[in-house]
Amino acid sequence: MQGFVDSTIERAMNDVTNKFQHKLEILKDNKIVLKLWNHYKNSYHKVYQSVSEEKDRLEKFIGNLKFIIKENLRFEKGVKSFKLHLNEFGDMNLSEMRQKMTGLRVDYYVKSLSIHQRPKRFLFDSVKKKINKFKDKIKKKLRPGKGRNDSNTFDGSDRSTRRTTTKRVSASKIDYRPYMNPIVNQGQCGSCYAFSVTAAIEGTYALKTGRRIQLSQQQIVDCSANYGCSGGFFETTFQYIKQNGGLESDASYPYVGTQQSCYARSANMGSIQGFGTTPHDDEEEMKRALITYGPLAAGICITGDLQFYGSSEQAGASDIIDIPSCSKAINHAITIVGFGTDIGKDYWPLRNSWGGKLGT
Repeated sequence: MQGFVDSTIERAMNDVTNKFQHKLEILKDNKIVLKLWNHYKNSYHKVYQSVSEEKDRLEKFIGNLKFIIKENLRFEKGVKSFKLHLNEFGDMNLSEMRQKMTGLRVDYYVKSLSIHQRPKRFLFDSVKKKINKFKDKIKKKLRPGKGRNDSNTFDGSDRSTRRTTTKRVSASKIDYRPYMNPIVNQGQCGSCYAFSVTAAIEGTYALKTGRRIQLSQQQIVDCSANYGCSGGFFETTFQYIKQNGGLESDASYPYVGTQQSCYARSANMGSIQGFGTTPHDDEEEMKRALITYGPLAAGICITGDLQFYGSSEQAGASDIIDIPSCSKAINHAITIVGFGTDIGKDYWPLRNSWGGKLGT
């Protein structure tokens, strides 16, 4: 979609000096805007209930186009480390995006935890005791894709089973993406907390057993003591799964994207022995937890950059999101599935729940 936008604007500037101001001026041409708008609606199958709603969406679309053009100019000048792309959220403003597509609630207790206060057990404590037994099985069934595999690289099949005693983590890379299920879409329901937690459990289960499971996010939305599509807490979600003895499968309790009456019959997979937190803003502890326990449920703040981020087909250093001034007002749950460095840039691969084109 962004390629169509860029090429349409460039063609409209045939005899105009290719300057930033002129790109914005072109968006005042109703014919060009309507061409982009109609292509956008057709590409994402957008249908609106009234003329007034479409007018409102068009205004937001134009505002988002201006934002993307401005930010991509900063990318071209080397000021910004990543490029933005128009996507299915192009007719939503940031406020609406946060209202409909996030949902993580953060308890003050969790935000204030220190290293001495946090629970001692993480998700699937038994992983570190049993992983060696299943190592060969994991390698055969879930062999990672091509990539580095030296003594300083962890890819899951060569996973550490003990805590690092030094202050800094010695591993330079870990990547659990080959062990994760395909990315799904939460839709316009604030259920990101359910997707983040189930992804962490599913990934850890694959590392532990060599088998994949798909847990029911809908069961968490319907049955846990959270707020359904209006958001939820990590601690409440993990507690529900622990006390319930696991969850039903996604096949037996499928996701519908709205809160409904709980109809869970039995928990047949994904049981956990415990869970815990890492200290706030301690990246070394996060790395140690990834190496020792597996994928981590985590919270971030959604900004306009994240609304329109989209990696290229050949993802590299230019696709690493770096937002130094990002707010610490956490509102969205994702899953951290590794860490590494690309051309001198450190990164954390994050698994989102907005569909396969948004998030690793």
